[in-house]
Amino acid sequence: MFKAVKNFLLGERGAVLTMEHIIWALIIAGATSFVGYGVSAALRGLAGKNVLIIKCSDPAYANDPRCSQL
Repeated sequence: MFKAVKNFLLGERGAVLTMEHIIWALIIAGATSFVGYGVSAALRGLAGKNVLIIKCSDPAYANDPRCSQL
């Protein structure tokens, strides 16, 4: 059993298949990490705007220049 697996992984076609699987796994993992980072950055921006709206509703922040842009 071990000898068959070793021959498959070290054989020409087995090595190619193994490298294909590793490369595709890295591509998929990289794509999902980029999507996750983009979503988290977008949500930070939306959350920051909502927090600013709440903060600007306080009369103490009436003179804040950021509140006039909303």
